[in-house]
Amino acid sequence: MDIQPEQKITLPLKSVAGALLFCVFLGPVGLLYASSLGGIVMIALGFIVVCSKYMVPIVMMWLVTCIWGVLAVNRYNKRIAR
Repeated sequence: MDIQPEQKITLPLKSVAGALLFCVFLGPVGLLYASSLGGIVMIALGFIVVCSKYMVPIVMMWLVTCIWGVLAVNRYNKRIAR
């Protein structure tokens, strides 16, 4: 009976560029790739902001979504690397 050493199973890393592209083109829906909870929060907040019909808050929300997506993927990748 041969005893094999334990093999470490690692999850695949997420792409920072992919997260940024999803967030740029899909906004809060694209954030779901990086962070499920973050995507749900920003989608709900997005409905409120878009209903205000002011352009500045919409652009700011879009930028926050992009930044949040990149930070969430970086945090995920660091956690997987450990």
